Amino acid sequence: MGARSRAIVFLDFMRFWRFIAVSIIVGTLHCGSTRGPLASSIAESSMGHDFRQNPSLDTSCVHRIDSFFNAVYRSGIFNGTYLFFRNDSLIQGARGFSNFGARQLAEPNDLFQLASVSKTFTGVSIMKMQQDGLLNINDSVHWHLPDFRRRNLTLRHLLSHTSGLPDYFNLALPSGVTPSQHMRNEDVLRLINDQSYRMFARPGSYDYSNTNYALLALIVERKTGMDFREYAREAIFKPAGMRYTHICNYDSFPLVRYPVQGYKSGQVYDDLPHNGTTGDKGVYSNVYEMLLFDRALRTDLILHADAKNAMFTPQVATSSEAHYGLGWRMRVIDGKKWVFHNGWWKGFRTYFWRCLSEDKMFCVLTNNVRGSFLPTIELVHLLD
Repeated sequence: MGARSRAIVFLDFMRFWRFIAVSIIVGTLHCGSTRGPLASSIAESSMGHDFRQNPSLDTSCVHRIDSFFNAVYRSGIFNGTYLFFRNDSLIQGARGFSNFGARQLAEPNDLFQLASVSKTFTGVSIMKMQQDGLLNINDSVHWHLPDFRRRNLTLRHLLSHTSGLPDYFNLALPSGVTPSQHMRNEDVLRLINDQSYRMFARPGSYDYSNTNYALLALIVERKTGMDFREYAREAIFKPAGMRYTHICNYDSFPLVRYPVQGYKSGQVYDDLPHNGTTGDKGVYSNVYEMLLFDRALRTDLILHADAKNAMFTPQVATSSEAHYGLGWRMRVIDGKKWVFHNGWWKGFRTYFWRCLSEDKMFCVLTNNVRGSFLPTIELVHLLD
């Protein structure tokens, strides 16, 4: 067998092993029965469409996108996957490695940690629960978390990052949690309850805090009797046809066994206690299934129009040009409204942008932090 043939066989073997690994991850995390009062009422449907069969974008757009990613890959600030979609046409691609140690090339179907892009799913979860009559975003947080000591906050404050709560990332680990253990959302609540009042800001002003979304996930768990991972799977992932998307549980399937690892300048990030919480991060998905999420949100499959309108209504300014809504950032670019979220977490930088004025979106997932973030406005204009 020649060198070229051996290389092809090796690549085929690596693709096969990656498929087996992803199947094991999803099977491990999805085993067990769904619990709680919502289990029987959440629709189980699939959009059943393979977007890899869609026509390609026009030649000039493909050239712009290819040229952009060739340039940022050569400069060292991009390593990962991407998908751009406009009016039923798309282009997807990858550059670099999903696993530097194994020298495994990245592919568009690779599952990446979405980091703070995960907050979009938490926002959708809360709006879905309001739609189903389980809560209202103007409810007091204390109504749903009676052991929460702050009595002056609403769910809207949490969703819009206007609660004034300190970010639990910046606090010492709660009592009973060692550096070798994973925190839970209940631990975040205990940790915040233990803080002095000097640690809290006055509600109403924008102050981004991951605490908000860990508490929102905890509210979902308390109200439904389901782990947040289960709720997201049943209420969002399954209806949208997102077969492989899941929220990680490193106690069931360790971080080191994931095919795609997070790096900083080629050095892998280790696990840490904060990886156990959900709502603020932890969703794993690929660019194809994020397109399925976009498609589902353009229908009434998960949320009705009034819920989406509320979710995409600006709540607070984050800059002179951008606002935060309910789980989503938003801004108007060249007269067109975009809703989006970016993320960063332990080697992963992620970008998920949807245009509400036109039928277009893009998702870019990276796993090697080196240099600056990608210029998002340039990403938007690649679809012009």
